[in-house]
Amino acid sequence: MIEFLIASVISNAQAHAIQDPEEVNKVCAYVVGIPYASDNFTDKEWERFKVCKELITENKTHKLL
Repeated sequence: MIEFLIASVISNAQAHAIQDPEEVNKVCAYVVGIPYASDNFTDKEWERFKVCKELITENKTHKLL
């Protein structure tokens, strides 16, 4: 399920050209299901958040889909 959400977000991010790192953080917090700027998350959620950020950031310069 997370892969589908990330793919959707990446498509949306590409369409809207997310430039601001803070906006990327907000999107990834939403995808992972944690409140934005929260420090209350599991190790697994943190790993998913980092993967989301990496995928969106890479998508700015590389065609992933």
